[in-house]
Amino acid sequence: MKCSEKENASSYFALEEGKVKMKVCLKFHLYSSYPPCGDATIFPISKHNSHNILSEDVGTPVPDNSTPVIEKQAHIIRSNNFDAPHDKTETETLEPSPKKMKLSEDTNRTGAKCVEGAQIDPKRDGLEYHTVSVLRTKPGRGDRTLSLSCSDKILKWNQIGMQGSLLSIILSEPVTLSSVIIGSECFNLESCKRAFFARYPDSNKHLEIHNYTQAEFVDQRHVDKVPCPDSSLFVAGSQSFREAYVAGLRQGWSKKKLDNPKSWSSVCQTKLASRTQDIMKMFQSNQTPDSLEDETSCDNFTYGSLKQMASDYNSSKAIFKVNLKNWPDKKADLYNFEI
Repeated sequence: MKCSEKENASSYFALEEGKVKMKVCLKFHLYSSYPPCGDATIFPISKHNSHNILSEDVGTPVPDNSTPVIEKQAHIIRSNNFDAPHDKTETETLEPSPKKMKLSEDTNRTGAKCVEGAQIDPKRDGLEYHTVSVLRTKPGRGDRTLSLSCSDKILKWNQIGMQGSLLSIILSEPVTLSSVIIGSECFNLESCKRAFFARYPDSNKHLEIHNYTQAEFVDQRHVDKVPCPDSSLFVAGSQSFREAYVAGLRQGWSKKKLDNPKSWSSVCQTKLASRTQDIMKMFQSNQTPDSLEDETSCDNFTYGSLKQMASDYNSSKAIFKVNLKNWPDKKADLYNFEI
């Protein structure tokens, strides 16, 4: 942004009429080592794609080889029984019960829960376990979250852009994905199409979807691995930096000192809004867009009121929610804090 402001051009951005325009050559691709949670992970399982047999909420793909489906599933069930003898080999088989036989025609499952007001999952055996095309909240074992599933977020990005309201104040056009690449054998193209664009009413915005499994992500989802509560942020570029977080909090800061701005993440709502204001002021000193004509317009804002300045984005978002009537609204007081 600073490069664009000073030189009026950079490798990827240019200033046009007081807003930043991305050059045509810039494209965005999303790689996921596993199908995004929610609707994209719901699809039929059969002997023809036996590597997709999963345990609910865990999602461990069973490799497809010469061993029959029921043999492999029986081995997995046995190997997770820690009281069982350990001298059995993978090629040994167990006599499948009638209930296990249904695994040859089942549904790949997700832990994401249907949003309030949507059609619920019947949770019957086989192909009638889940309801497809409905909105879902992110899966988890803790308190129920307000955040929707990754499949729903990609659907939203594909329709109105992934830039959000703050960047919409600065950018002249929405930012959209050119493609999504799923790096897992647990993959179903039709379910991804349905999840990312086809379930949206009268959708004419399609998205390229690719399955790439030649390179395996070492730390991909697996039944024997527990997700780490820690995370890291790395920003490349001329002003690159790194941050580490423990259970969502910046590493090295105790809960008693979280009122110190230095303890806040660089990508928290307050800091992102503050940086947005800085860029808006920078534009005012150069070439001000119509929406920023008032010199005091960048000061004394709450986070919610700043988001409302993105009129075009908010209009598109309102239409999006009309077409997806069960998309939940967050309480306004969540955004009612000063920047």
